Amino acid sequence: MASFPPPMPRTAFALLVLAAAAGALPDALRAQGDEAPPPARGVLRVLLPPVWWRWDRRFGEGTPGSVTGALEPIGVDFGAESLGVAQLPFLGPSDSVLRTITRLPAFSLNLGQADLRLNANVRAQPLGVALGITRRLSVSVLVPLVRSRVEAFFQMDTTAARRGTVGWNPAYATPGSLDAFRGQVDAALGALRTQATAGPAALRAQARAALDQLGPLLCGLYTVADGSAADPASVCYAAIPVSASPFLPLGTSEAGDSITSRLAGARTSWNQLVTAYAGAGVTLPGFTAAFALPSTAVTRDDVQRFLQDTVLGAGGDSLAMVLRTRLGDIEAAATYVFADRSRFRGRATVTVRLPTGMADSDRNFIDVGTGDHQLDVELGVHNDLALGTSFHVIAAGRVGIQFADQLERRVSPPSLPIASLAQLALVRRDLGDYVAFDIIPTWRLDDVLSLGVRYAYFRQGATRFSYRDAADSARTGLPASVLDQETAVRWMRIGVGVTFSTLSRFAAGRAGLPYTITIGYQNTLWGRGGRTPQTSLVYISLASYFRVWGGGGTADR
Repeated sequence: MASFPPPMPRTAFALLVLAAAAGALPDALRAQGDEAPPPARGVLRVLLPPVWWRWDRRFGEGTPGSVTGALEPIGVDFGAESLGVAQLPFLGPSDSVLRTITRLPAFSLNLGQADLRLNANVRAQPLGVALGITRRLSVSVLVPLVRSRVEAFFQMDTTAARRGTVGWNPAYATPGSLDAFRGQVDAALGALRTQATAGPAALRAQARAALDQLGPLLCGLYTVADGSAADPASVCYAAIPVSASPFLPLGTSEAGDSITSRLAGARTSWNQLVTAYAGAGVTLPGFTAAFALPSTAVTRDDVQRFLQDTVLGAGGDSLAMVLRTRLGDIEAAATYVFADRSRFRGRATVTVRLPTGMADSDRNFIDVGTGDHQLDVELGVHNDLALGTSFHVIAAGRVGIQFADQLERRVSPPSLPIASLAQLALVRRDLGDYVAFDIIPTWRLDDVLSLGVRYAYFRQGATRFSYRDAADSARTGLPASVLDQETAVRWMRIGVGVTFSTLSRFAAGRAGLPYTITIGYQNTLWGRGGRTPQTSLVYISLASYFRVWGGGGTADR
């Protein structure tokens, strides 16, 4: 799908307590990170931080009639007042052949007014474990199970003023229904070709003229009457570009009237030829089979079927709900506490993110994956400054370096999200590196309860695409760099969280189990890039500590 959220910064929420893992999605989901206080030497920490993301709008860029950064539906690129070649370029051959057989230069294939409303949500249930190796060093692993869901509400307006001017081709809806017509066209034009070169000399010029006059129309009708593609053995195969059309003009439309009247004129001309050749002792084949035009406009189900067709359509999935439950990108990290003073504490974390998640599918136009499915490394620094006994400020930052990979993608600009199967190519993808920082003022209400407000900023460079096979550039007709458009991401987010922690009481011998629980909410208030979603998220995080060996505290605080 053209609109996916970026990752969320990973910093601590309070000095002695867990700041909830609060994130959002990049092009595919990342694990939400490890934000609990690192365990002390010999202590095993178990982290369960479920989080829910939701978005149905994005901060747009370049959308006609909209200013940069304005909120717009994430399905805006799929809608159209008149769905046709402008939105589905692979309808071009059908549009061309219909213009030929109607002889209407201004004809444009119009499926009608389309509207797609999308609502995306992702639920992640990571399981994390961390082990304290020394007083300052700990290692951790976070394994996320991700459920992504995109609800789609696709409609075609059926009112008289907004419905399309074409309907489902009978030969496409019911293969073989126009075979009798095709057979008679092929026989008639084949006979004319023979008579133009080897028939009665007095009638050869008339046969050649009739072939020139009737050929374009009848071959055009022959082509669109085929449910797949023209027969190479037919007379019409080389006459016009081979392009069966899944749609035909409505019988009651101007284009439909033109086809009907032109076909009636062709039958009259043919009957005149039959009479003339009969007088010369030559019998021409009959041309009486009917050619039916659709009587009803294209419906939503027709468009859905067309998008799934691998020959004439997009060769993808329909615009219906997408639901996936898969493993996300697993994270392995090492944390080192470089400062541990009464008023200042700091730690640095190196994280390696593995390509275990599932990227969004190249067959589905609205999909949200469960991971980036590529390798990257992140360095994060977290600083905690106490400003009194009950108030402190956390300042944290992180930098991520993302390594290139390769995958199959349909090469098409973001304004044309539905691309045909012919646009599919193997590309090299280099996700942009990113930088982020957080400021978190935190109030400690008592020895177990804390309240924090979080401001987060995130910036990621544009993704760079290139073909693995240079020949694909000519085949698709577009450079791979069109995929770079609207992949840079910037956003700001604010949120609030409440944490209950027994770590201090456990250290003082007044609690039997050391754990932290955080409940919070965050919302994206500003974004740029074109596909940056306006994401809201809710999280609940639980971290428990268990001593494995040695003695002392449970967490490096």
